[in-house]
Amino acid sequence: MKHIESLIEKYHLNHIKDELLMAAFECIKVVPSQEAILPIGCSKMGGSPDLPAELAYPTYKGNPLHFVAQFNLAEIQAVGIKNDLPEKGMLYFFYFADEKQEGFYEVYGNSNVKEGWRVLYYEGTIEELQKTHQMKEQYSQCRITFEKVQKLPELFIENEDDSDRFLQLLEELIPDHYDNHQIFGTPFSVQTEVFEEAQEFMNVHHREMTLLFQVDSDEQHLNMMWGDMGMLYFCIANEDIKQRRFENVCCILQSL
Repeated sequence: MKHIESLIEKYHLNHIKDELLMAAFECIKVVPSQEAILPIGCSKMGGSPDLPAELAYPTYKGNPLHFVAQFNLAEIQAVGIKNDLPEKGMLYFFYFADEKQEGFYEVYGNSNVKEGWRVLYYEGTIEELQKTHQMKEQYSQCRITFEKVQKLPELFIENEDDSDRFLQLLEELIPDHYDNHQIFGTPFSVQTEVFEEAQEFMNVHHREMTLLFQVDSDEQHLNMMWGDMGMLYFCIANEDIKQRRFENVCCILQSL
C-alpha cells in the first residue's frame, strides 16, 4: 500500500487517508503482449484456445463463440494472492461477439442468455491439450502475465475539491490505456455497480461474489472492443468457485 499512501500525500488527501485505505483492495492485473507463437497451455488472450479432446468448442445456435482468454491456473496461484481457484488446470473464457451471425443481438450485452458465453474448467494435464481452430476472425493473440497490484475503487467524495484530487490520484494509479484487465478485487463499473447488476441474474448476494475476470476494450493489444469502449465482467458466486461450478458464471457487459 506504500504507493497508494504516497499518492494520497501527493494529492493532499491525508485528511481522508483512513477512508481511502479502507477501500483499497488487492487484485491481479492481467498484462497482454502480442506474440505470434506461444507454447501450448500457457496463459493468453486472443488467438485460438488450447483445448483437451474432452471439451467441445462452445457454440451459440451452432455458431462458435469468440475465444477471449485462457488461464493456466498454476500461473495465477504463483502470484501469491489468497483465493479459492484450483491450484492447477486451465480456465477458458468465451463470448458470442460475431455481429454477422444469427442471434448476435439476442446475446450481446444480454445477461439473461447464458448460452452467449462460457467459462470452461479443465483439471487435467497440459499434455492433453491441443490448439483448436474454430474462428476465422479472432482477437489478436497475446501472451499474458499476472501482476499483484493494489488499487482503489471509484468512490463518491462529497467535497468537490477532494473529489477532483481523488480523480487525479486514480488517473495516476490506474492510467486509462484501455487495458484494465483484472482478476479479483472490485470491478471498475462503466455504468451501474457490476456486482449489484449481476445479483439480478444470480441467486446470490453481491457481497458473496468474486470478479473472476474483467476484460477491457483493448484495441492496441487485442483488437478487442466491447460495445463503445466498454468492459466484460465474468462474475461468480464464492461458493461456486469452491465447488468448481464454473458453468454458473454470470457475464455482464457494460458500455459507454
